Amino acid sequence: MNKKFLSAILFGALMVSSTGTFVSCKDYDDDIDNLQGQITANADAIKALQDLVGSGKYVTSVAKTADGHGITFTFNQGDPVTITLDDEKGNGDVVKVVDGILYINDEPQELKVATSETKPSIIMQDGVWAVLQEDGTYKSTGVPVSGVSVVGSEADGFTLTIFDKDGNKQEVKVPTATSIVSDLILIDNKQNLDFKKFTYTGEVVIKEWKGPRTLPAEKGKQINLVSSVETPVVQINPTGVDGKELTYSLVDSKNNIPNHIALKATDYKELVVGRTANPNGLYTLSMNEAFISMDDVEKFINQFKDGDNYKLYAVTIGNIRSEYQLKVQESPKEINLTQLEIKDASGNLIEINGQKFVGINQTCGSSEHLAAKINTNEWYFVNGKDAGALYDMHLSVDDDAKTLFGIEIEETVGTYKFRLTKTPDNITKAGFKLTLETVSNEGAHETANVWFGQASTISNEVVYDPITHQLSKNSTTDLSKDKNFFQIDLTKMKDALGTEGLALWNTKVKRHEVTYLKADGTPLTETDQIVETFVSELKDNMKGNNDKAVRVGKTAKNMIFAVNNKKAGNKETSPFRIGEQYTAVITFYDALTGGEKLNSIKVPFTFTLPAITELFAIDPGFVQDNVANCYLYKDDSDKYAAGKTTATFKLSRIFSKYDTNGFTVKLNTTDKIGSTDKVSSQLADLNVAGYDEVPVEPNQLAYLALTGTLGQEPGYDQVLKLTIDGKFDNAWTYPSDAVFNFQVKVMSPIEKGKIVPKEGNVVTIKASDLDGYKFGNDVIIGYTYNTEVSYKVMPDIINKEDKNKAAWSRNDIAKVSGETGNKLYFEVGNGGLATAATTETIDGKEVTVEGGLILKGYQVDHTVETTIKIKVEDIWGRVKSSPVPVKITVGE
Repeated sequence: MNKKFLSAILFGALMVSSTGTFVSCKDYDDDIDNLQGQITANADAIKALQDLVGSGKYVTSVAKTADGHGITFTFNQGDPVTITLDDEKGNGDVVKVVDGILYINDEPQELKVATSETKPSIIMQDGVWAVLQEDGTYKSTGVPVSGVSVVGSEADGFTLTIFDKDGNKQEVKVPTATSIVSDLILIDNKQNLDFKKFTYTGEVVIKEWKGPRTLPAEKGKQINLVSSVETPVVQINPTGVDGKELTYSLVDSKNNIPNHIALKATDYKELVVGRTANPNGLYTLSMNEAFISMDDVEKFINQFKDGDNYKLYAVTIGNIRSEYQLKVQESPKEINLTQLEIKDASGNLIEINGQKFVGINQTCGSSEHLAAKINTNEWYFVNGKDAGALYDMHLSVDDDAKTLFGIEIEETVGTYKFRLTKTPDNITKAGFKLTLETVSNEGAHETANVWFGQASTISNEVVYDPITHQLSKNSTTDLSKDKNFFQIDLTKMKDALGTEGLALWNTKVKRHEVTYLKADGTPLTETDQIVETFVSELKDNMKGNNDKAVRVGKTAKNMIFAVNNKKAGNKETSPFRIGEQYTAVITFYDALTGGEKLNSIKVPFTFTLPAITELFAIDPGFVQDNVANCYLYKDDSDKYAAGKTTATFKLSRIFSKYDTNGFTVKLNTTDKIGSTDKVSSQLADLNVAGYDEVPVEPNQLAYLALTGTLGQEPGYDQVLKLTIDGKFDNAWTYPSDAVFNFQVKVMSPIEKGKIVPKEGNVVTIKASDLDGYKFGNDVIIGYTYNTEVSYKVMPDIINKEDKNKAAWSRNDIAKVSGETGNKLYFEVGNGGLATAATTETIDGKEVTVEGGLILKGYQVDHTVETTIKIKVEDIWGRVKSSPVPVKITVGE
């Protein structure tokens, strides 16, 4: 069968002028298997189409393939997608709607098609296409629904439908730019569309006018020409839609559309003050010039009025309307074509003999005294100062100037531009004369002349890729450690100059200037926060780059931007902020003082900071369940408060790295801790009693001391919360949410340890040895929280200050005592306290005899088992009490 499919060419027309396009099938009884094969072949293309639609893309154009058997959907982004249309004959009937009339193969059918805001203009009904009538009903066309079809409109988007041999269908919704517009806003203070009525009199004879427009009236005739002179600004959402591709219209609150009003959109590039400060999605709406007969001009003007008042209109895009805020009115201003303006590609006015305009009948400058100098390879645009008064213009130069300067001129309706294409070293002529012929909207023909010379500028601006520079610390003592700079390779700039341009640049360049701009183009006041240097060879530190520093010129290979953190990070005096993009503009000149610009480059850059979590880290060996365990040291107590024992921990003991330059450690002041009903800052101090935040210091970070009575501190063994924040390199302030949070527990290493028999699981004592037995370090051993760290429980050193007082090599032990597990077997002498170590002379040498618990034994008549409870009290008042198994043997 010859299955008839959609015509891409007419689908394109549909997107502009009609409400639906579809295809008939006369030979509907042909081989249905061809259709099934067609659908299978299209499967991948349909999926690609769905993927593009699903990712938010929209259709910008549709075109038929070269062989006529396919339709290509082009989206605003991504690759085009082609769907096969028909069989090898490619002779499908095409049905379309133009101006409300149904056409089949370009033949009018005298079948009118209505439009509705609530009903589609075309539907599938009983296997054939039906079209909407004025009474809201549908009338059959008698044309069968095709195997592949598209219906819809630019306003609503389109639906691609594919039918299989069983009549099942698959649909793909294909949006257009118009159909995805969700909001249309008129910007405050820019809601008027003012027009000016000009009477064009064809009295002036302009033979063979060479401008891009046809003159509107012959000699001796008159016509009214209406041109907009004040234009509204609209914002379109979503901003990703290109507003210049959309069709706009005006409508009043009674759904009346004014005559002779056709709108076009151009990008709005200025800053907005009022409802929105975001320039994205902003467009200027201007009115296409309208030609109105002398008899109809008053009718045209009066259609915008309701009595003495002007109507308010909404702007529409498809089915979306703005608020009714736009006023269309005749401008009372005097608008005449008397002056022309010349601007560069960035919109900057070019001064002509010191003035920012050219009179329409003026000659500016001469071959000896040029009126202005312009750059090579840069477009310059000419327009009327009162643009609404200009009908057309034509630019020209003589053939010699065109050859010598490589002058190119392009003219389209409303756009008149010219440029030079020869590099300066190829030019020997001083200047050239540009002739500007104008025709005003009143038919006046004038001619102006401007003598231009060529500036020393060698090439257009070169823009580098944006740079993100993560700041590092400055070293003022050793520049070989200072790597705080970013750089650009000048090769990119030199390549852009070209061979001749680079040779000229190498010869002419004498100096450079650097300015810094905000993202919106506002200049910054920057002095010495950033120091720029050219180098002949790039090194990875400032010392190396200083050694390779050169003057601007041929030997310069890279340009580095060294950041002084102390100055650039000072919020009071520096304009730079973290996370904001800036642009360095480097301009090169041909003289040490003054001179002409040769070229310029732009370097966008953004400063970032290393994360605080990169500067601070707790060794994972101390962390359990996200809490760092801090076991007390006597040295920490001594240094925190000399002469007074406190439960103090030096935080640097658990940190594998920490930064001391500009950071502050703080105890949490808001979160209640466990069952204490207190916050961390109430349970501990930092460095000094009463302080809950202190600067991070070298060698200690900070001392954390528990508050409360020694040995009874409520913060002991509680999860305390702390935070570190501050300034990077003591200069750049981190955002408030960029902090290092950590949790700690302060504990005694002995209290969290254990005491066990030195060998085996029990201490064995002969009953015969029980009375007077020294329970010492030979039979028991202590372990801290870390089972790899053991210590001697009983006094093992001589107290140098008081030999009768017990002392331990482990300096955090204050007292050791014992308690019998069964008084019938033994008791502990010396009031239960361990005896001090003593000295004895053995073989002429003085040796230390370790202390212990002296037992007083009683008679037992057979082997028994019991315990002795060993208590080790540390200097912080924390006690480890361990029952040690004891076996008293008889006759074994």
